[in-house]
Amino acid sequence: MRIHQFTPFTSTGPKGPVRPVAPSCVGRPRPMTPASASASAGQQASSAGSSSSDSTPAASGSSSNNNKPQAWAPPTGILKINPALLQAGGLDVSREGPQARASFEGHLNSLFLPVNLDHPGIRVLNIDPPVLTVEGFLTPLECDDIVRTATDSGLMRQSGVGVGGYQLKDSGDVRTSSTLAATTEVLAQQPALSAALHVMLSRARCLLRGPLPPEGPAAFSRPSQPGQAAFELPQVARYQPGQHFLTHEDAFPSSVVASKGYQRRATLLLYLNDCGEGGSTKFDILDIAVQPRKGTALLFFPAFSNGVPDRRTLHTATDAVTEKWVTQLWLSVGVRTQQQQQQLPAYVRGTRSGGPPGPKGRKRGVPPQRINTKI
Repeated sequence: MRIHQFTPFTSTGPKGPVRPVAPSCVGRPRPMTPASASASAGQQASSAGSSSSDSTPAASGSSSNNNKPQAWAPPTGILKINPALLQAGGLDVSREGPQARASFEGHLNSLFLPVNLDHPGIRVLNIDPPVLTVEGFLTPLECDDIVRTATDSGLMRQSGVGVGGYQLKDSGDVRTSSTLAATTEVLAQQPALSAALHVMLSRARCLLRGPLPPEGPAAFSRPSQPGQAAFELPQVARYQPGQHFLTHEDAFPSSVVASKGYQRRATLLLYLNDCGEGGSTKFDILDIAVQPRKGTALLFFPAFSNGVPDRRTLHTATDAVTEKWVTQLWLSVGVRTQQQQQQLPAYVRGTRSGGPPGPKGRKRGVPPQRINTKI
């Protein structure tokens, strides 16, 4: 499994989308739309065999055009694992060589979030965008505790749908499940439920490698500055037969991110019971369906590390055939608000070519005064 090292995000972004190279155990990258399948596959194959300079535009224009910052475009290609490996439960990273592991870690660290790939039971279902599962994330008894305490609380309510960071009063047929929102008030009044969910929270800290929120109640504080992380309060959801959550994305729209100053960067979905049929989590664009297995966690990344939503992670909770229980946890990370972005110097925002201004107080080409370092 070999992936080219991805360039970390900067204020202006790389000059073009970076394409990973398909490893030997991985199928051909898949485009987002069937209409562009052949063209996209050919482009990715050619870029895999070419040098890095071939992926940048030719320098046929003037030098001023080359200096203009280009807006970063999110990747649209898909890098899948071998179908046989997917059918067998996913790619076991521990069986890959050190170079392949380092390559995948670099992919996660630069574009998404660091993950503890040594965590027991971890499997890779898709490389780009990364989709992972963790078998045995919770024990059957721990899963039963969450279901029992959520049921005993009597606080399960009709699920809502968030639009632009706000909750709709009527979600119609989009989301028909019932949900318990574990607010601070609910956790304070339901100590048994709080203890059961705390186990999931502690396991999440072992799986994710940062940035992570502080311990204690501050873990749920709203991110107030770029790079600050926080967990959103968990939710417990129940799907009765025939209930579902139609195609949706977990990331906030860019307009909401620009005003609020944070974005959902990781989704951790934990299955609390087995569903032999129906109730799968289906990634519509990736054509991957994850069947609920008790104690298994599903991890994916709704947005890139710069806060741009990754629409490749659109997913659906398909119609349940039998009762289905899940709990979910989101990790949000602060980004610059629109106001903070405007306060940055022009050369940092990328609105003016060139670097930072030179030192003041002397003419260009004149060396600075020597500093007396004698004591």
